[in-house]
Amino acid sequence: MIPVIDFQSKTVLEEIREAYTTVGFAVFTDALNRQDQDDMKAWWKLMQDFFELEQETKNKYTYQTENNLGYSIVGAENVNPLAPKDMKESFNYNNTRMPEELWPTGIDGFKATALKSIDIADKLTLKILEKFDLILDSGTTLVDAHVKPYNTTRVIHYPAMKPTHADMLRIGEHSDYGTITLLWDINGVPGLEVQDIYGDWHTVPYVWDGVVVNIGDLLQRWTNDYFKSTKHRVTNGYCHVPRFSMPHFVDPTPGTIVENLLKEPNHYDPIESKEYLMWRLSQSYG
Repeated sequence: MIPVIDFQSKTVLEEIREAYTTVGFAVFTDALNRQDQDDMKAWWKLMQDFFELEQETKNKYTYQTENNLGYSIVGAENVNPLAPKDMKESFNYNNTRMPEELWPTGIDGFKATALKSIDIADKLTLKILEKFDLILDSGTTLVDAHVKPYNTTRVIHYPAMKPTHADMLRIGEHSDYGTITLLWDINGVPGLEVQDIYGDWHTVPYVWDGVVVNIGDLLQRWTNDYFKSTKHRVTNGYCHVPRFSMPHFVDPTPGTIVENLLKEPNHYDPIESKEYLMWRLSQSYG
């Protein structure tokens, strides 16, 4: 159900087109070089060190709504307003708008290694958008619209829970808000599922060097529903094991007007990208 695509394959454009006009999700392999993979692993170790800090210490870096950055306690976010609060804690960070007081201290190399993880994710993002531009051939490039993006990177810890909570969701069903999301499944604990057009749920396969990439609502809007933004969730079947992941949420340069890239009747009215993002975030944290 969820395709696994070799990023270096000669047929990668055809495979991307098929994946994102149907499922909206894919797992890319061979997308990072060995050095980038090693740098990511170094960051994930420091990220887990952060989540092991005392709660009082983590609370010093509390989430700031106005810039979508900082630490959120378990239950602070609710991506599906009709479902229970999300069973996770998280830390949002960025390389251009992060207030200095939100960077944790006391963990050697934390900030520098975090910034390196953003650089790696940003470089891969542009490579993916370049391929989307080739597929869409619209004359307006997604790469140009993300020269100074409003991206946010997040590290997530889903704490271990009692077996009595196995039927709960760690994150309720939702779609992502922006252009695309790159997701690294850090410790391989199952749980991420994607809903198909028939309402059935499918597990996203874990690939040790893989990067999960899915379409966000903004890109579906931008492509007039050509690329599909798909609902997904994180289940709790392995609730006795903590789960860690790192999504990189990609949004255009603020001020970008998102309007139909395709030569066909519009399904949506034009909208400014950051205005749309902040509206969606207000629903999750409101």
